[in-house]
Amino acid sequence: MRDIAVVGAGMAGCTLARRLVDAGLNVQVFDKGRAAGGRLATRRADRFQFDHGVQYMTVRGEAMAAQLADWRRAGVAAAWAPVGLDASPRWVGVPGMNAIAPRMLWGAELHMETAITGFGRDHLGWWLETAQGRLPACFDAVLVTLPAPQAAALFGRCTEVDVAAFADAMPRIRYAPCWALMLSFDTRLDAADCLRPAAGGVLGWAARDSSKPQRDSAHDCWVIHASPQWSQEHLELSAEQVQPLLLEAFLSAVGATSAPSMCRAHRWRFARVVEALGRDCLWDAQSKLGYASDGCLGERVEDAFNSARALADRVLQDGAEA
Repeated sequence: MRDIAVVGAGMAGCTLARRLVDAGLNVQVFDKGRAAGGRLATRRADRFQFDHGVQYMTVRGEAMAAQLADWRRAGVAAAWAPVGLDASPRWVGVPGMNAIAPRMLWGAELHMETAITGFGRDHLGWWLETAQGRLPACFDAVLVTLPAPQAAALFGRCTEVDVAAFADAMPRIRYAPCWALMLSFDTRLDAADCLRPAAGGVLGWAARDSSKPQRDSAHDCWVIHASPQWSQEHLELSAEQVQPLLLEAFLSAVGATSAPSMCRAHRWRFARVVEALGRDCLWDAQSKLGYASDGCLGERVEDAFNSARALADRVLQDGAEA
């Protein structure tokens, strides 16, 4: 195996790319978004920026600790000690969460704003297809890292027999959605940097994004996540409908009356893994098809990282044996 296609450029896709490029393979990464990183996302609007997806990372295993050390040496990750949470180590990308993805993807060929709609195999290998037609390149292996519902749709459009086990596994992974609200205030709110309201209400999390290292503290910027239940109940509302509802709940929670200078909402349909597959990854050695994501192991960034490392190990092991 020399030529590898990775579908999805979140943490799992980035980890696969890094491991396989370092092993000397040719890797092309495809993602429908405008920027790599998936939920390691940073939104820039006007003169403000917000980490509106993953808020921070924690590290438990040796492999992730080694990766974190690389990020810190490269200057793309730093510690965050917000007022309002315990002193457990928390890590963020700098100057935004999405700074980590380019570090991981160096050496891979990246295709952003390229939604893969289908794939299949012929005598030359695996091919990929977009809405505009089949791509010219062929690959020895295809590794999918999309959220399970999106992966299931992709597997379902492939007629290869080898795909059936992958398609059957995807419904076992379940997610909770999340509405996120990005706010900026001209004056600093009198509140702790992080709030975790009681379960069962509108809000699930609120954080002063501008308290993170290497952020612009001239404005008081906040990211608010609605609770999973509230997000599910209001999932199909528009961003314009959600904004005043979440703003009212947040201002009430912090006892503030100030109107924000900027207010934007964003919907994450697959924000949190609530039921994981319970396997580190899926890999079919005969067809050279694989799947890795946080949905395999859990909701944390490290779960996606570990799933992708496991899949990369299988790809490299099969390549060495061949």
